[in-house]
Amino acid sequence: MSARPHRTAMAVPEGGPIPPPPPARVRYNDWRAVRWPAPGAFAPERPVSVIVPTYQAPAALALTLAGLERQDWPRELLEVVVVDDGSDPPVERPLGSAPEVRVVRQPRRGFGLARARNTGVRAASHDILVFLDGDVIAEAGLIAAHARHHHAVADALTLGFCAYVDADGIDACTVRDRRGTVAELFAGRRFDPPWLERHMARTDDLTSRHTDLFRAVTGHNFGISRALFEEAGGFDESFERYGGEDTEFAYRVQLRGGLLAPAPDAFAWHQGRWLDGRDGKERDRALQADKLADLVAEPGLRPAGSARRYTVPRYAVTLAAGEAPVERVVGSADALLAGSDLAMRIGVPAHRDAERAWLRRRYARDARVRVDAGGSALDAFPASPLHVRVPAGARVGPGALTRLEAALGDAVTASVNLGGGAKVTIARAWALARARRAGGTASAYGDSRVLPARTLRSAGDLRRAPALRPAKRTRATGGVSSAGGAPSAGGESLPARGLRLAVGLRPAGRVLARVWAEARHVRGVRTGWRFLRWLLAGLRWRLRQGCGWSPPEAAGSAAPASPDPPLGAAIAALGPRARAVFAASGRVRQAPDPAPLDAVLADTAEAAAGVTAVRALLSESPALAAPAFDPALHNPVGWVRHVENRAVSLGPPRHLPRGSPARCAVVPSNRAALAHAHHLEDTAAFHADATRRAGALARIAALGLPVRLADADSALAPLLGEPLHRLMRVDCRGAGVAEREALGIAQRREALRTHSLTARVRQVCEAAGAPPPARPQVSVLLATRRPALLVHAVANVARQTYPRLELVLALHGPGFASGAVEAALARFPHPVRILRFDRNLALGAVLAAAAAAASGALLAKMDDDDAYGPEHLWDLALAHEYSGAALVGKFPATVYLAHADRTVRAREVPPETWSRSVTGGTMLIGRVDLERAGGWRPLPRHVDRALVEDVLRSGGAVYRTHDAGYVLVRHGLDHTWRRADRGFLAAAESVHRGWRPELAGLDGPRPPLPPRDSGGPAE
Repeated sequence: MSARPHRTAMAVPEGGPIPPPPPARVRYNDWRAVRWPAPGAFAPERPVSVIVPTYQAPAALALTLAGLERQDWPRELLEVVVVDDGSDPPVERPLGSAPEVRVVRQPRRGFGLARARNTGVRAASHDILVFLDGDVIAEAGLIAAHARHHHAVADALTLGFCAYVDADGIDACTVRDRRGTVAELFAGRRFDPPWLERHMARTDDLTSRHTDLFRAVTGHNFGISRALFEEAGGFDESFERYGGEDTEFAYRVQLRGGLLAPAPDAFAWHQGRWLDGRDGKERDRALQADKLADLVAEPGLRPAGSARRYTVPRYAVTLAAGEAPVERVVGSADALLAGSDLAMRIGVPAHRDAERAWLRRRYARDARVRVDAGGSALDAFPASPLHVRVPAGARVGPGALTRLEAALGDAVTASVNLGGGAKVTIARAWALARARRAGGTASAYGDSRVLPARTLRSAGDLRRAPALRPAKRTRATGGVSSAGGAPSAGGESLPARGLRLAVGLRPAGRVLARVWAEARHVRGVRTGWRFLRWLLAGLRWRLRQGCGWSPPEAAGSAAPASPDPPLGAAIAALGPRARAVFAASGRVRQAPDPAPLDAVLADTAEAAAGVTAVRALLSESPALAAPAFDPALHNPVGWVRHVENRAVSLGPPRHLPRGSPARCAVVPSNRAALAHAHHLEDTAAFHADATRRAGALARIAALGLPVRLADADSALAPLLGEPLHRLMRVDCRGAGVAEREALGIAQRREALRTHSLTARVRQVCEAAGAPPPARPQVSVLLATRRPALLVHAVANVARQTYPRLELVLALHGPGFASGAVEAALARFPHPVRILRFDRNLALGAVLAAAAAAASGALLAKMDDDDAYGPEHLWDLALAHEYSGAALVGKFPATVYLAHADRTVRAREVPPETWSRSVTGGTMLIGRVDLERAGGWRPLPRHVDRALVEDVLRSGGAVYRTHDAGYVLVRHGLDHTWRRADRGFLAAAESVHRGWRPELAGLDGPRPPLPPRDSGGPAE
């Protein structure tokens, strides 16, 4: 915005200006955590300026000003600035109005609403700004409702509510002289409810972790501080047509860490029904859609799968050159620029002037790149929602940023450790802005997580791309070997990657040509010595690669990404179809190998000729042909529950059968577009063949997006497997939130356990007749001191479908007769270890002893009184695999209050995300991670919470998967988790009579109620 002109002096409270309140220090957009002044006890202190734009509507403006005259706000603390956008005749200042009304004018240049609001701010005298359109009538408490929020925090945007009503027959005197509310003036008239209510329901009153909360903001009734308004840059005056200017402004406010706070008491009535003039407005809005997509980097506002370069990129990347050679800077920059919707700032230290100048010349024609001595990319590209910091030389592929964002989920920061102190970080711009304003770090305002290094690169990238190794400065000149002739301090140049890349990637003839080309640069002793060192370094690298050993990276350099996950067996893939099956893994051998093999997958018997290992042939087992995927890259992390009812497809929707709801196409790699779709519609016309179609659909199903087959392709059933094929035939068009989530969970579960790399290796071994690698064993730790619940607790474990588990039954106290225990375990299908403990021993000590007696690599805690679905352990084991977290669990979204006989659905929390909140009865942790965290603390209560804290302190991550298949049961007795039933009822989204397990996707009878004399707390 331009500088403000001199503002009219107005009265301020006695004692001078009131200092501004502190900024908000809340996580995410949790405005409920702020201590807002109570309406009844609120004392007005800070003055307010009301901005009212108008054009050619004197009658409507008169009603608006009349509504402002009746405000329950001190008149000496209120001014009204009417901005006339070129009306003819001009708007005149009303005489005798209270509060003070000033009129400022601007020339008419098309639709000038955005410009008028900025003009009003420049003319306003105060630091609390309330925006009202010139055709709304405010209820008496509107200004006070906005202002009390801005007395509490300095960086809120308050959203007032507005209903649409026909105001015919109401004049300014009627509004000004009324005895009751404005609503009473319109009693009996039909009106359209506040448009904001839809967004409030979708986002849990704007407290959810949706990234598009800003879409709830409408310009006709909101409040903001001057400081936040100016920090966001004001309204974009290039909006000269109806629609979009308030959405774009609110987007920038959210990126600046502004707190979006609903103010239902700030209520106004819009003059005219919602449909009045909508046709023309919708035409203008449609014309603005492209402009809005260009300026707002939000997936829901940009066409899915678009390859267009936008003015506002989604990612602002800071590439820190540090002391890295220029070739490493160029390698990382080019790899990033090849793929994503980004802009980049390359920071080269001030003492490296020559390298910085060369990089500027290299990227001079790329508007996405800026090269300077330092600073953050967000300083240059402030409207990008995600900031990524990359050290030069980090191994990044073209899709690294989209994978980072997907792994970030709904957290605010995430990092990938590269070794030697180097790391790649991704952070949300709003959290960084809030941290700068309110103090602390971005991670203080939301969740943070540590990601595996393979997040940066796909499996194909890891196999194909050579590792970047640190180049050395020459002793003779101190120059740096640089890419493409980049200058060293001595003014000479060397090739970017040397012989080690030439040998690794090119045939022998091209290698020799490269050596000869370099030899021709020898002009004396110095250049000859440099050439010899280059040649010897390449030969040494080649020899080490051939021996299977590669030297460690130099201290402080970027370490290579972590290798592909182990498969549990040595596999070779022979033939193009077999290699395609394991294309996602770099561990599968692509040719016969003298080293021992567990099994071979070959296209035909001829392709496996001469191989002694047992083999499976695709010609005989075509069901194995679907390409497998790496679950670390294709998983439901960050899954979105509430999406628009928008179906997508993998090709032009015109190829889908009639009746398909898909209207836009996406590419399978566009995870953001897939995450925000309702479901995927698919047909064979989008794929080269059924085999590749099955692989693509399995990968998409693993994301949690429901897939619907719009055709009857009989070749898909054996490739997908009958269960997954049947699920994909379910008609999910128009499915509600719960139905869509249930289908997505079922499909992702089946895809992850039948089409992941490890699953395919097991299938190949079984088809070849070799012993398949074993799944990790899960040991269920079940501690109980209530004999009445023993049968129920054991039945929960017995119904689990996970194939490899054992039960460690910890009987904590007296009353467990041997005969009763044997009867409860009579038909138990898995191994059991029975431990007995004294009743006085702390629960934490009991769990520690049970963990020590367990033999499984994974330890799962189950409670004796809760209800578990048959896939519960499968869900936890899969989440442990694809998230890489140390500890995984669920949230108690469904709670049964036994004594009240009520089933409660709690308010929604995001599933499939990193979190500090998981329920103790759903925890699963790796044995190694438990030991690293120090084991179970010997506490009588809160052992689960203590374990979460210890895992986080030890550097591990905690992940929360979906909440289906679990019901927390509260029986009204003393629990280790002390929370009264009224606490669950107060926080409930819905309350149902009786036992309702279907709300969690379960069935079965109500759990038994333990006797009141069962003794002691539940565990």
